[in-house]
Amino acid sequence: MSRQNAPHRGYLHEDFRLFRLTDGAMAQVDWHYHDFHKILFFLAGHAAYAIEGQSYALEPGDMVLVPRGCIHRPEVQPGISYARYILYLSPDYLRRISTPEWDLSLCFKLVADSYHFALRPQEQDLPMPLLNRLQEAGEHDAFGRELLCRALITQLLVSVTRNLEDDHLRYITSRACDEKIVTILKYLNLHLTQRISLDDLAKQFYISKYYMMRRFKAETGHTIHNYLTEKRLFLAREQIAAGEPASQVCSACGFGDYSAFSRAYKRRFGVTPSVPVVQNVDSVPGGNMD
Repeated sequence: MSRQNAPHRGYLHEDFRLFRLTDGAMAQVDWHYHDFHKILFFLAGHAAYAIEGQSYALEPGDMVLVPRGCIHRPEVQPGISYARYILYLSPDYLRRISTPEWDLSLCFKLVADSYHFALRPQEQDLPMPLLNRLQEAGEHDAFGRELLCRALITQLLVSVTRNLEDDHLRYITSRACDEKIVTILKYLNLHLTQRISLDDLAKQFYISKYYMMRRFKAETGHTIHNYLTEKRLFLAREQIAAGEPASQVCSACGFGDYSAFSRAYKRRFGVTPSVPVVQNVDSVPGGNMD
């Protein structure tokens, strides 16, 4: 199923949403992606998490950081308990509560650049106390609720980013995966704004073009073309939100033709690139929360 055909089963209108969930009979979740950032904190049970072609066996206390636009899915056997915290964060919200010096979305950029998305904190660095307090703060409409939630989210993201930069968070090694496709995924993300043809990609990685296309779809759920288009659209939206002219963003993000870029942008976000990014309206899954 392509990204453009993936069902949208709900919407995130808020700045953030926090869930504490336990499933004992979770239905299979297909490959999908979000327009927002996500942090998953694994509490108990037995589960793995697949993201961008890699799969991680989780232990209680592990964290998974899912930057916006990254394809992912949980891998949970039927009848197995799966308890976790899930925190959804609007990129626009993080821009608003960041400062010119300190970008609170940096932790998501760090894991994307390293291409390692699952982390194992040391006991003293576990985010449980902050998540518990954030859940409690969100449930009571008391004085300063929004300020308190903002402070707790800021503290959480600063802590995660510091621990990443200081190597206090151990990256979890991915278990069995298609290394060739993972290598291609890394390459695509590093060369996102460059012109990439399927023929050149296959030659560079010494693989049959049609075999590569089949394996990529099998490992990610998406075609290479749709994968690249969506990643470039996310990048374009971020640059437009930062004030860059849409005409410059088009070429800077790898789109050769402005009219095609404008059509793709409007299909994805509901407005043309000339409309300023003023709020976040993102899809979230209904039913099983992954």
